[in-house]
Amino acid sequence: MAIIERDKKSGKYTVVFPDLPGCAMEGEDFIQAYYWAGPRLGFHLYMMEREHEHIPEASDTSGWEIAADAVVVPVAADRQEYRRMYGRKVARKAIGFPSWLFQLGKKGRPISARDLREVLREKLGIDMLPENAQFGNEDDEEGGV
Repeated sequence: MAIIERDKKSGKYTVVFPDLPGCAMEGEDFIQAYYWAGPRLGFHLYMMEREHEHIPEASDTSGWEIAADAVVVPVAADRQEYRRMYGRKVARKAIGFPSWLFQLGKKGRPISARDLREVLREKLGIDMLPENAQFGNEDDEEGGV
């Protein structure tokens, strides 16, 4: 839960999360403040998780002291989404290939990780696999994939 309150001087709306000190943001109007509250909460929780900080349970809002013109609103954030966006970008999986497979390479050279990328692109019908995608050690003739 968050508190959204209009700043009387600037006219902007401030969002604070009383259970999460340091997690706050501001919007030009109420809609913008509420819209960005979810992403702000998600990123804050992700950073707390990454730093191994304790993430508290939501407190009872009836004990919160809020201004007369402020409102308490529910805000949701998908922590898994933030793990995907900001977490490790490489999925490390060990795949074993028989050594004879790598000796069957084209033009007398062993099959490389580059060859595997090309096959994946073709077979999966994708064009988005980056050229620099890492598939183990490129120099490893045994495939190191």
